[in-house]
Amino acid sequence: MSLTLEMATAEDAIRSHDTALVDIVDGLLRHGVVIRGEIWLTVADIDLVFLGLDLLLASPDKIRPTGLAQ
Repeated sequence: MSLTLEMATAEDAIRSHDTALVDIVDGLLRHGVVIRGEIWLTVADIDLVFLGLDLLLASPDKIRPTGLAQ
């Protein structure tokens, strides 16, 4: 019994479920997504620079607290 694995591209994965990229982005914005990244610049085991990034992607309706006037 042999098993053959084939790599799929991102386009193949999206097409396989009849989902367009715009539908994926719409779903992410509707629910909201948080992306966090951290980078350290270290020389000789001494941390010299730290860069942190927190990114929130969501529709304005999800971010705005309810009850506030527009």
